[in-house]
Amino acid sequence: MVSIFIVAALIWLFAEAQSVSERVVEIRVTILSPTGSGLFVNVDDAAWTGRASVRIQGARAAIGDAAGKLADGVPLFVGAPGIAAEPGRQVIDLRSALMANPPLDGADVTIAAVEPRTIELRIDELVRVPNIPIRASLPGVQTIGDMVIEPSTTTLVIPTRIRDELGARVNSLVVDATLPQSALRSLAESGSQRQEARLVLPESLSAEPGARLEPPAATLTFTVRSTTESVTLPSVPVWPMTPPTEFNRWRINVEPILLREIELTGPSDIMERIRSGDIRVIATIQLSSDDLDQQITSKTPVIVGLPDSVTVETRIDPVTITIEPLPVSDDDDTATQE
Repeated sequence: MVSIFIVAALIWLFAEAQSVSERVVEIRVTILSPTGSGLFVNVDDAAWTGRASVRIQGARAAIGDAAGKLADGVPLFVGAPGIAAEPGRQVIDLRSALMANPPLDGADVTIAAVEPRTIELRIDELVRVPNIPIRASLPGVQTIGDMVIEPSTTTLVIPTRIRDELGARVNSLVVDATLPQSALRSLAESGSQRQEARLVLPESLSAEPGARLEPPAATLTFTVRSTTESVTLPSVPVWPMTPPTEFNRWRINVEPILLREIELTGPSDIMERIRSGDIRVIATIQLSSDDLDQQITSKTPVIVGLPDSVTVETRIDPVTITIEPLPVSDDDDTATQE
């Protein structure tokens, strides 16, 4: 009896596996151009998400096998059955293409329906535009001497359509060689550097599918100027500053009128502007109305006009101040009485 039961169970399981059934499977579909084909394919369909809903029919066992094979997605290649390798636009029947290509071409199942039913493609020929110049883009890094870029040019690979849209502008394109922020932050403050830099498409092409650079990287050899340096100014003038209402009431003398050998430290680019005189450095003595009334005799000047990134390294001592009231004219008396 047990043997008969087992045989009956096996027959039932076999029959169940062979019975006709169906299942809806969500799959990922990728449209590709074969390597070396010289073609670029783009799905020109705003509603396309890269996924399709496929209703498979067949024996239960075959459906299970097919569903397992579809789980990793289906690549469909230009030139394969259902997708012509011809430049231009074409609408492919997704059901026919899926049935005619792996993994379903050899499966014992059929596709009853697929959503979406069609996909519109645009296929372009790829063209090569050689000798696009490369420039280094290292924000925040000050270099000295020559920047060596190897290679100095790259080749732009783009669909014909984009080349035609660019026209003569293609001759003015420049490609930036950049380093990630982590690499920029880790550069030594001075000395020779040799860095592998990524090439970045021009901004006008950055969003264009199919555009790429060959090679995609370049080697930069350069010398970093110290990110901070010091400048010693031989003299800095000292200017007394008073409230506007006190301007004509006092005669103010300062001794010395120049501070000597003032050392400043800051970023190299700011130091260069200070050195050239583009940023003027002065010292001021801020005198309040109380200071003037009390006729104070000394105060410490303050360097003004410097960016926050610059520090004063020299200790500044107080200067001697002589404050004398100016004679009051008759006009001033009359104005006061009125």
